[in-house]
Amino acid sequence: MDDFKRRDFIRLSALGFASIALQLSSISTYAQKANANLGKWDANTLINWDAFLERLTRLAKTQHQLPWNQRQYTEGVKQLLLQCNFPEFANVKKEIASYENKRPNWFESATLHYETDFQVSLFQFEKGEYIPHHDHPDMTGVLNVVSGSILAKNYNLEQQLTSTRKVVKDGRSTVMQKCVIRETSNEVLNTGDVGLLTAHEGNIHSIMPNEFTQLADVFTPAYAHDTKAKWYDVNEDGYYQGQNHLFEAEFENAELSARK
Repeated sequence: MDDFKRRDFIRLSALGFASIALQLSSISTYAQKANANLGKWDANTLINWDAFLERLTRLAKTQHQLPWNQRQYTEGVKQLLLQCNFPEFANVKKEIASYENKRPNWFESATLHYETDFQVSLFQFEKGEYIPHHDHPDMTGVLNVVSGSILAKNYNLEQQLTSTRKVVKDGRSTVMQKCVIRETSNEVLNTGDVGLLTAHEGNIHSIMPNEFTQLADVFTPAYAHDTKAKWYDVNEDGYYQGQNHLFEAEFENAELSARK
């Protein structure tokens, strides 16, 4: 009987501990929200995952208030990311712990949170894997280097050229169109650094990690089923017509391709 009581006590103690831990987590979340409402947060206050989402949800709603100040918004998201310790968040820990390099020569990704207004994603790269030049149509993006480092290059679309050519890709005929893009930034981002882009500034970019790297990225609005990013082949051998920071690039023109 004594042994039974002892086992029963241990079982109840474990359940009680789990209940207390859950309540403490809830209390922590409520306390962070209360402190925020009382103005007790500052730029150095670390926030938990729930508080991060709560603040981000409110920020993301500003996209519906036209005109939307995307620069101000991305700076606000940047500040939130700087207040996060992503490796300590339970959902991020889970993704990091279960990481497998399933697609050699390409990054692995996981959606940490998704709703129509925004999404938060985790990207993990082996050394040598990278994301070539692409855009985020009508979206903003704010990334935080969780670990490792990247070379990030951002561009604006400067000019659409009339030059096109037909090519066959993956067994289908497509039309490639040339354009001119202007490099707006070229920098190495290390662990803890944040990079950003808006729909109109630096929206075309490439990411090249220098080592095993993990990135947390906030996209606003979230990717939809009909979001179609453009991928660019950029001639980086020299400047376009000798003009500093201008490069000739080529992308698939989906509209022209559909007509052919």
